[in-house]
Parts: sequence; C-alpha cells; structure tokens
Amino acid sequence: MNQQIELYLSKNYYVLLNIAKKITKQSELSGDLLHEIILQLYEKNEIKLREYDDNSIKYYITAVMRINYYSKTSPFYYRIRRERVLFNVDLSQCWDISYEQEEFESEELLQLLEIEYANLDWFKKSLLDMYLSLNSSMKAVSRKTNIPTQSISRYMKETRNTVITNINNKLNG
Repeated sequence: MNQQIELYLSKNYYVLLNIAKKITKQSELSGDLLHEIILQLYEKNEIKLREYDDNSIKYYITAVMRINYYSKTSPFYYRIRRERVLFNVDLSQCWDISYEQEEFESEELLQLLEIEYANLDWFKKSLLDMYLSLNSSMKAVSRKTNIPTQSISRYMKETRNTVITNINNKLNG
C-alpha cells in the first residue's frame, strides 16, 4: 500500500468510521466494514489515483466501502454481512411473528433470529443459506443441490415454522 494512503488511514480513522456508520446505518457493522476495507487496501500492491491528496484518498476509500457493503459478491459480504443479511432479506417476506410487547426493538428480533439460526441443524441451515443467497429461488437451490423443488419448499416451510414458533414462545413465554 502507498505510504500516503497508510498515513491518511491513521490520521483519519474516526472520520472513516463515521462514513462507515453512515453507509451501514448500523454502528455494529461499521467497524467491521472499515477494518475489512483496510485489510483489502493492505493486500493491494498498488493503488492508482491521479492525486494522493486527502480528498482523493477519502473518495476512493468511501467508494470501496460502498461497493463492499452493497455488493453481494464482495469480500465483506461473504466474510461478515452474509449471516445478518440472510434474515434481513427474508424478514419482510415470511416472518409474521406476533408479540405482546408494544415497543419491541428490531435489533432484539434480529438477535433472536440469529440464535434460532445458530440452533438449526446443518442441513436446514445450508439450504436456508443457499435459498437466501440465490435470491430466494427454490428452483435455483434445486438445480444446485439436485433436490426436488417440492422438497426444498417443504424444508423451507418447516424451517420457517420452527423458527417462528420458537421466537413466539420466547416473546410470549
């Protein structure tokens, strides 16, 4: 990595962290995003910019952060964001969880979903990962695994119902 970029990173770490917070809209992923970008910058042998002034470097790093955060093929997505996205993508489609509390934080719900996801057996977890990473397409999962689409559908429904029941029991329990 270029020394000027390294110097910029060390001087403006908190500025970049604030940019990462704005991009992620959640502070807990912002640090992970920034650190992943720093690792990527260190892995690059050469970074070509027209000028190595503060604004050019800041623009470049911000662009790399945005690409990594929003792209489903980025290293950040595969290393860090993927598990959180697995539930966020599907929440609006299938999680009809009822609860008695009037002011329930979505972050608490995500934590419960992550716990339930961790408790799934390896087979259902693998299918759910594939299903969500392949844009919620049961046909794509079927083609990739050679499992009939009807079976994939049944497994997804069973997994969904198990997770919803367990979360409802915890919330209303």
